[in-house]
Amino acid sequence: MKGIGRKGLAALTATFAATLILSGCGSNNDGGNANGSNTASGNNAPATANNGGDAKANNAGNAADTGDTGAVDASKLEPYTIKWFVPGAAAQKDQALVNEEVSKYLKDKINASLDLEVIDWGSWDDKMNLKFASSEPFDILYTANWNGFTTKIAQGNIIDMTDLIDKYAPDAKSIIEPALLEGSKIDGKSYGLPINKEMASQYGVMLRKDLVDKYSIDITAIKTLEDLVPYFDMIKEKEPGVTPFYLNKDISLLNVYTKNNFDYFDEFAGSLAKGQTDFKLIDAYETPELKAGYDLIHSWYLKGYVNKDAATLQDLSGGLKAGKAFAYPEQLKPGKDAEVSTATGQQWVQVELTPPVVSTGDAQGSMDSISRTSKDPARALMFLNLLYTDKYLVNLIAFGIEGKHYVKVDDNTMDFPPGVTAQTSGYNLNQAWLFGNQFNDYLWKNEDPQKWEKFKTFNAAAQNSPLLGFTFDPSNVKTEVAAITNATKEFGPGLRTGTVDPNVYLPKFIDKLKAIGIDKVIAEEQKQLDAWRASK
Repeated sequence: MKGIGRKGLAALTATFAATLILSGCGSNNDGGNANGSNTASGNNAPATANNGGDAKANNAGNAADTGDTGAVDASKLEPYTIKWFVPGAAAQKDQALVNEEVSKYLKDKINASLDLEVIDWGSWDDKMNLKFASSEPFDILYTANWNGFTTKIAQGNIIDMTDLIDKYAPDAKSIIEPALLEGSKIDGKSYGLPINKEMASQYGVMLRKDLVDKYSIDITAIKTLEDLVPYFDMIKEKEPGVTPFYLNKDISLLNVYTKNNFDYFDEFAGSLAKGQTDFKLIDAYETPELKAGYDLIHSWYLKGYVNKDAATLQDLSGGLKAGKAFAYPEQLKPGKDAEVSTATGQQWVQVELTPPVVSTGDAQGSMDSISRTSKDPARALMFLNLLYTDKYLVNLIAFGIEGKHYVKVDDNTMDFPPGVTAQTSGYNLNQAWLFGNQFNDYLWKNEDPQKWEKFKTFNAAAQNSPLLGFTFDPSNVKTEVAAITNATKEFGPGLRTGTVDPNVYLPKFIDKLKAIGIDKVIAEEQKQLDAWRASK
């Protein structure tokens, strides 16, 4: 159940999403939506790929050492092009120009060029699976808990970066929040370098600000999803052409239900009901709490609140930019409304409906990993070390070329150049949560100058999930998990958008999950959870 934020504007960029639902940030375990991405098809990847990757890294990096850990002498390095894949709403018209500017800057730093490519969210999983299956050479890719992170590890498609980080990215390691570093590890090893950003996740809705102002809507009075109904009725009556609650096949109000009713939610295995002290995992689909969520969204669909194409719609961004939506569900953080406003050209306000919670999925919600097919993992880590420490570099990659894609208002604030908008800019990724250290990012003119301070407060105030640090390894039940993933792809979009009647289709879904072995998967997850708790 992604929202704009971690696929970043993951609803905006995940299908527009993440910004998940940005920064950030969606998670499968502990309340996010894996969306079927756990079953990457790169099954031909050799299981021994990690060792080869480490060996190549060590060999490539030796010539670069100058004595101090992490320091490199570019003159001793052979030229190298770093190939990097990230997901996004769409390829950027000026991507080649930005890559060229980055490459000029990197030459004297690590004698490297950058080839960054954005792959649209709708085809991200399939294209990356094909790249692994064909052993296409590339260096860096975006990874996340909800985007098949553990599957990529099990298949040997991404390498153990633990020693490489210590040797070639020590400055980045010193900057990243310790909780993010630890929470992103699998069995004590780092297979991804987490983006330094908000640590918690929180869900709610975005409302179009012009309509909030027009109808004097008091957003402080909206505490539950049900509180939205009178406003949906009003919009449906008075604003023809505007959908009260805009969804696509991946983005749903169910994130609010899972966060408010479960301390841990795994769409593909077991879940932990809120407040349980025995740590007994259950099938959430069989609970009245999740059924109530499906009932609510189905009732909204029948009332005409939800767009009719929600179950098949891939990308929210077009509808949001075109003013077709009054509200949509989103993963939130301080200033998320300003980020989405910049991305869409529409002004939005956010309404929080769950408390902020730090989970394993949040720590693993946005990471950079190294492909087993990288020909120089050491150089990739040298680049990432710069990305986390060099303010010019991270802003160049996140926002483009100063003077062309943005202009500085002051040292830390920017705006679009005269005559340029979010819609016409040749480089407007709006996914800064994909890159390095967000606390080095410039702020758009419409953003809160205290945004990064509020991020720190947000992180400090967040609750810890009781299963923070636990990651389920599906290796022993991968056949069943693959079948569950396929069943979720079949039933999920219709149920989570309210398009189908949950009284009819939820029992069918549950029966299918039982038949293909969800109880076996839950038992395996329970076994691992018990062992994890015993180790603590």
